[in-house]
Amino acid sequence: MKHYKLILISMCIFALSACESYLDKAPDAGTTEAEVFNNFMSVRGYLDKCYQCVVDYSYWKSQQLGRAHIGQLSDEGANSYTSTSMANKLNKGEWLNEKSIAEVGWEDAGIGSKEGSAIPNAFFALRIVNRVIERVPRMDNLTTDQKNQLLGQAYFFRGWFYFEIIRRVGGMPLLDKVFASDDNPNMTRLNYGESSDWIIEQLDEAIKLLPDAWPSQEMGRPTKAAAYALKSMAELYAASPLMNNPIDKVENNGYNIERAKKAAQYAKECLDYIENVVPKHKMMPKESYKNIFYHFPNFVSDESLWYVNSNGQNRNSPADLPIHWQNIRTSKRPGNYGQAQVSVSQNMVDKFETINGYSATLTESGWISDDPTFDPVKPYINRDPRFDAFVIYPGEQYGTFADGSPNYNCTWEGGIDVVPAVKPVEMVRTRYMVKKWQWPESLKLDRSVNDGYALYYYNCIHIRTTQVWLDYAEAMFEAYGATAKPAGYTYSAEDAINKVRNRVGMIDVRAEIVADPVKFREKIRNERAVELLFENNRWWDIRRWMIAEDLFSKPNPIKGALVTASSATPLAPNPDNVFTYKLIDIVEEVRVFEKKHYWYPLGFDEVNRYPNLKQNPGW
Repeated sequence: MKHYKLILISMCIFALSACESYLDKAPDAGTTEAEVFNNFMSVRGYLDKCYQCVVDYSYWKSQQLGRAHIGQLSDEGANSYTSTSMANKLNKGEWLNEKSIAEVGWEDAGIGSKEGSAIPNAFFALRIVNRVIERVPRMDNLTTDQKNQLLGQAYFFRGWFYFEIIRRVGGMPLLDKVFASDDNPNMTRLNYGESSDWIIEQLDEAIKLLPDAWPSQEMGRPTKAAAYALKSMAELYAASPLMNNPIDKVENNGYNIERAKKAAQYAKECLDYIENVVPKHKMMPKESYKNIFYHFPNFVSDESLWYVNSNGQNRNSPADLPIHWQNIRTSKRPGNYGQAQVSVSQNMVDKFETINGYSATLTESGWISDDPTFDPVKPYINRDPRFDAFVIYPGEQYGTFADGSPNYNCTWEGGIDVVPAVKPVEMVRTRYMVKKWQWPESLKLDRSVNDGYALYYYNCIHIRTTQVWLDYAEAMFEAYGATAKPAGYTYSAEDAINKVRNRVGMIDVRAEIVADPVKFREKIRNERAVELLFENNRWWDIRRWMIAEDLFSKPNPIKGALVTASSATPLAPNPDNVFTYKLIDIVEEVRVFEKKHYWYPLGFDEVNRYPNLKQNPGW
């Protein structure tokens, strides 16, 4: 038997083109087929390389080139690094000739690691799982349980990584086998629905084989619940307006109703499975809500279904936490200025309702709301409880220093976090910071110690139970309307949305909104934006809904707040201080989004080499 290097033997279509540059330096180069497929542990070690290929959107190195978070591509936030970051290059429309940008590039640097680009990493992982799926059933020295463990994960990863590719570039050829070096992989692209159907097939196989739970030392491996949840998510994407196009078209033809029905069914199957088999994965109630996102003393919350298990790594130092979210003054790192590289946009802040279910919007003349109890002088009080859980607002006390003195978000005019003379590129541009994964009790605001970060953990959650409820609500509405309950269904779209809202203390959606299909669709989408803030959903949502063009059609679409204090020092408001507020444009945040940007461009080398591999429209 010939001994091939594994990376060569297990090539997919792109291994014959884009991957030529790393065939001789891939992480598994030099490992022979016989060495890998020798015993259970060696195969598992090989398959475990896939975990390093899952994008960790909360880890700043995962997107490289300016430490950007993918939420900065949407309307979720602003980025302090306006010239060099991945986000700002893409937001300016500079998608071409940017092979090194981890999100859209096809460059193989860092392949097989969290620092690798998303698309090459996905192909790399698919080569591994295809080899495992081909060889493991023929291994006589494995037990049935061992084979099921390996194949269940492999089928899940086949679905996940193929999904990661097609939600970026659209339908692709099936990457369902091990390609040899003399194969001709000049296959025709499928449309998105055909590609998605194959994902569903892989996940059905995964569901048969994966366990309900893994032993504690194996946390982070996909379970049946993860496969059910991904199946629901994948079908909802396939039902969405963007995905209902042939390869050569980008038009908004609305939802595919039949696929929406399937998406609702798959979400129901997932929720029924959680209810009846693994109830610990139910939506976490208001009392423990914050523990979805940060944990003590465990590494992951019960609501997490599919996540990157970091075991606290890269989450316990001020060099990592502030890089995305936190004020540099909360760490022992020197400096007295803000460094929240991801600032929550006013666009998102306005999506958080008052506690009574009314909108509250900042204008150039100040705050306005239809809620008669709303106080425009204290606009952040009595809002949706998720606002206080997710966002640090101007003037909010956040933590206490070692000497007992309070720490404030000093983002009013003259406050230390927005003084441009100190370090202009690291200002908290919108005046808001992210609280979602980090609570004051985890911070010992003493620059001489650092152990506060090491006690509390957060993981990169890709799918959690509440998202499945939101997927269910959207699919049910698009398939059946707001209030319908077809035979076999306990919850309508309205019921599902209210369950999500009620468990954090929000009232039901008002009847006049439920009765209006346009307003109710917007309410579903608003609920996703609020609940899933910065959880790697918004960028994909605004594209699959085909609303990105409208969101970014006006100059300076990203908004912030100009906050003026009547009496405050750079580090603290005085007791008699009154803040005033005004809507402002974040002029540094350019957004260029054309119709062609709904799909990422395919690598030009691949398209030029293989004529049947059609480039996406407009590129």
